[in-house]
Amino acid sequence: MTREKLTHKVTFRLDYQTWVKLESAARDSGSRPNDWVRELIIEALARGVGLNPNQRVLFEQSVRTQYLVANGFQLLAENKLTSDEWKKFRASAKEKINVIADRALADFRSRGETDRRKLGDYEPKIR
Repeated sequence: MTREKLTHKVTFRLDYQTWVKLESAARDSGSRPNDWVRELIIEALARGVGLNPNQRVLFEQSVRTQYLVANGFQLLAENKLTSDEWKKFRASAKEKINVIADRALADFRSRGETDRRKLGDYEPKIR
């Protein structure tokens, strides 16, 4: 099998401690450091731009809090907030956090597209 010719080069510098960690991780996977980093980047690009696991946890907690606050105030405004109803909302928010977070991300992305389209139509006035 013929390997595709790699024509572009990416370079960056690392401090000694980071290099040692990279070398160790590459060795543990049976790769050379450059190959290990290349594969890592290719995998990341295939996944698409998104949140890393730590960012996702923080985002989910933030969205869950927003969901609970918004629904809690709505129930209060409608004079429907009971202890049992609040327990149901908390359980639902915990159980369905992935759905809530995915919807929030989709909403955020669609607003970003709208904002970019608006900015694309904007032409600054030159004086």
